[in-house]
Parts: sequence; C-alpha cells; structure tokens
Amino acid sequence: MRKILHRVAVLTRYGPKGGRVKPRLVDIARASGVSEATVSRVLNGRGGVQEATRQKVLAESRRLGRDPAPEADTRPLVGIMVPDLENPVFPAWVERIEAELFLRGASGIVATRVRTEEREAEAFDRFLRAGARGIIVVSGFHAVRPTGLDHYRAVLARGVPLCMVNGVRPDLDGTFLSTDDGEAVRLALTHLVDLGHRRIGLGVGDEHTWPVQQKVRAFHAVAGDLDLEASPVAYTDFTYAGGYQAARELVGQGCTGMILGSDVMAAGALEGVQSRRLTVPGDVSVVGYDDIPWAQLTTPPLTTLRQAIPEISRAAVRAVLEGGDGSRRAPRSEFAVRPQLVVRGSTGAALRR
Repeated sequence: MRKILHRVAVLTRYGPKGGRVKPRLVDIARASGVSEATVSRVLNGRGGVQEATRQKVLAESRRLGRDPAPEADTRPLVGIMVPDLENPVFPAWVERIEAELFLRGASGIVATRVRTEEREAEAFDRFLRAGARGIIVVSGFHAVRPTGLDHYRAVLARGVPLCMVNGVRPDLDGTFLSTDDGEAVRLALTHLVDLGHRRIGLGVGDEHTWPVQQKVRAFHAVAGDLDLEASPVAYTDFTYAGGYQAARELVGQGCTGMILGSDVMAAGALEGVQSRRLTVPGDVSVVGYDDIPWAQLTTPPLTTLRQAIPEISRAAVRAVLEGGDGSRRAPRSEFAVRPQLVVRGSTGAALRR
C-alpha cells in the first residue's frame, strides 16, 4: 500500500507555479526496487546493470514521466576485443558476435591490434568509459602465461561481466568459452591414422599460450594411445611464414602427415611442403584449424577443424548481457565446444614405403 501511495504522490507532484516536477532518481529507484546509483547508470547509458534491471528502470522512468538523457544510447553496449584483423578468423569472430548482439537489440564497440598487456588495459578502459555493459575477449592475454590480470580483475570489480574466448585462467573469475582442443587433435590424428599415416607432426605457435598447451598435451596423449612412430612438435607462430617453417621442419623429420594450429599456418605449410619438392596430399597430408572463409579456396582445399564460432559467439553474448550487478551471474564458469572435422583435398592416403 505504501508503494502504491508513493507512486500516486509522484504522479501528482507539481512545482510552486503548478508545473509538473520531473521525477527524482529516488522516486524511480523506489518504484523499480533498485538503488539510485543503478537508476543513474541506466538513465545515462552506463554499464554494470543487468539487462532485466535496466529494462525495468526504463519502464518505470517513462511511466513516471522521465526519459533517459537525450544523448544516451540505451541499447546495451558490449566491448569486443581481438588481437588483430590480419588472420581472417578474427574478423569472423567480430562479425558473428556483432550479429548476435544485433539480434538482442545491443551494439558493439571493437578494439583490435591488441599486441601488449598495456594496450589491452587501455582498450578495457575505453570500453568502460564508453559505458560497455559487458566485454568479450577473443584470444586475449588471459590465454598467455605469464601475464598480469589486474586489468581483468578491475573490470569484474566494477560489476561488468567478462567473457573470455579460447583461453582459461584458473586464477581469474568470469565466463570462459573455448573450442575443445583435445577433441580437435583427436579428430585430426584419427583421420590421418585412418588414411595410413604413422609419422605425424604438429605445428603450433607460442608455447606459453593456453590453446597451444592444450593442443600439445592432447597431441602427445592421443599419439601415444594410437602408438604412432613419432609425434614431433614444431613451435613457430600462427602466421603463413610460421606454417611454412613448421612444414619444412616436420617434413625434415620424416612426417607424412601434419596438423597446423591455424588455417593461415596450414596455407603456409602447403608451400613449405612444395618447397621440399613434395606434393600435398600425394606425399604429405596437411590439416588446418579454424575453417576460415578461404580454406576451401587453397590448392588443394584445406582439410581443417571448424571452430563453432556461431555457437560460442551466441553463448558469449548471452553471458555478458545476462550478467551484471552480480545478482544472477556465477563468479566463474567454463565451457568447451566440440569442433567439426571438415575433410577436403589436402589429406589423402599415405604412400606405402
């Protein structure tokens, strides 16, 4: 009854000259059952508020006769961070995440060329100053050891949901979504073994990154289960040149099959194999990772492991939009999504020697 009377009082409040008085923050807060600070964040388009709470505050403020600040964009804003746009897999992530945001009536702000921890911290700060209600980080420094995590913790301390893709840190809260690298390696190795390959190598990037460590651990475990002749690993980087170098190294160790840590690396590996006067897949079979748009356009088309980018993007957007103010968001959650083996022309039966 007291709440109803308060609403009536608010609706009938007039100034000394008979003009209608704009409802105060405290009026909207009481009607919505939230704090004045939360109302202020909502009306000024700032982050740190759960989407359901935001919609309730907006509805009550309009009912009471007060609209958000004219310059405020009341759509939820989400920060999206990727290391670069040179590897086609990262534009694919951005495009899919933005598509999922659009479907939920939200918008995104993108930061790229994040090559250092300092640059990542600056990007986080820019997101927060812009009013981001959540941040999605794809292959960020959360996936690199050892790195500082203070800027990640600062985001979480402000009540802004944080979702980290393809990398897990046990000493950090948040939502972690990854492609199941162990399953990816098992699928690729089994495929090559079924084709008759017994000496198979792995080409990957920085050994300090979480995805590389997961791939290498699974590679040795599965190779041991399959009783392969050898399972050499070439550490280079996730570039065309890195794949070229890895392929030459692995061919030099007698590998007739190889798995690369990205499709960009795999494209470089095709040239690396050919530089040894060998053919793909006649002499050497090559498996990529990601299934980027042009993976089927190489010569030969790449057999690869397709990351579930649409599914992971959907889950990431849901995690950051449904989190906020700590009311229903779990402090930590981890999910791994199964990849898909896409067989094309870069793998074939092993030559009988």
